[in-house]
Amino acid sequence: MFYTKFFSVIIVCLVLAACGKSSDGSNQGFAGKYEDEFGNKFELREDHTATIQFAGQDNVNETHWFDGENHDSPFATIEYNGDPAYYYMRDGVLYRHKEDMDSGHPAIKLEKEE
Repeated sequence: MFYTKFFSVIIVCLVLAACGKSSDGSNQGFAGKYEDEFGNKFELREDHTATIQFAGQDNVNETHWFDGENHDSPFATIEYNGDPAYYYMRDGVLYRHKEDMDSGHPAIKLEKEE
C-alpha cells in the first residue's frame, strides 16, 4: 500500500515537471504575440519562426527567434535584417543590445496578448 502511494506521488511529480516542456523538450515560455510601447508588433511562434510588423507599416517581416541551443536560455533573441540577435527579450521587456539587457536599461516595454 505504501509503495503504491509512493510511486503514485513520483509519477504525478514527473508529469507535472514535464508539463513545462513541449514534446520536443523546448520551453515555450517566449512564444506569443507582443506589442511594444511604440506600436511595433512581434509574434514568436512555438516553432521558433517569428514576425515583426513595425508601427505604420503594412508589410510583415518573417523571421526567427532563438532561446539557446537547449531552449533553456533566460532570454530570447529575435532575428531581424540578417542579425540573429537584433532584439533581446527577457522578463517581458525588449532590448536592442545585450549590454542594455545586462544592465537593465533602456528597456522597451512589451504587452503580451493573452
